[in-house]
Amino acid sequence: MKLGISSLGHLVDIALRGKFKSLGELLIESTEKALKFAEKYNVGIVEIILDPPEIYSKENRQRFIDICNSYSVTKQVHAPFTDVSLCSFNINISKATVKSCIDAAEICDKIDAEILVVHPGVGHFLLSSIREQNKKQLIRAVNELLDATSEFDVLICIENMPQDAHMLGNENDIGEFLSSLNRDDIYLTLDTSHAWTCDMNLEIYWERFHKYVRNIHLADNENKETDRHPALGTGKVNFNEMFKLAKKYNYKGPLIVEIITGRALRRSIEFIEPFLK
Repeated sequence: MKLGISSLGHLVDIALRGKFKSLGELLIESTEKALKFAEKYNVGIVEIILDPPEIYSKENRQRFIDICNSYSVTKQVHAPFTDVSLCSFNINISKATVKSCIDAAEICDKIDAEILVVHPGVGHFLLSSIREQNKKQLIRAVNELLDATSEFDVLICIENMPQDAHMLGNENDIGEFLSSLNRDDIYLTLDTSHAWTCDMNLEIYWERFHKYVRNIHLADNENKETDRHPALGTGKVNFNEMFKLAKKYNYKGPLIVEIITGRALRRSIEFIEPFLK
């Protein structure tokens, strides 16, 4: 297992200060701060958040790629997740989301990132019957995404969602998704906060899906109705259980500290380090 950080905390810190000139500058500055933090504190991996995705534009794209490639730390990418949804029953939104994820895969190819994290999107907030259509759209969209990115050396890792997303929230949802998709080129990102909000049975999850798990988001939480990602160790997520299961199933992949502020990264890393021994 190799410890890493998400650029999310730095992005949120900069955004809250409101000092950025553009969304492109916000993304570039937060990415570089995360990469500098990783090099300074000998962190092995940075998962780069491409949200907002302003670096897709011509004036930002090459600059972003050059900055990423100027750091030797291992990179992986989190595709855009705001205002998009693979599982949307609005076909235009679903297809636009696939395109956004394909663009992210192209960035992965340029910065030698071997993992691309994608969100499934959000199911209908009120009508469970419509969520069945969301599930069908998710299968269609993921098939399209996998076919379109097969030329790239990148693993597409779909993430389990929190309670209020009504999509891929528990082990049954994930099992149904994998069975319906029926492909061997899809992988999973396990988010510990999202799993906790959905009362996921982690023992069953690891038993059934350990061969699919290629990425873990270490995130804490103290309220099942929210997804705040506070400093690790300040919430109610059972990290002891998670690490026991990860070791039991010989997990060797990334462990990404994903919290809401860069100011708490060092103490979150210090909290996690004993579990790695």
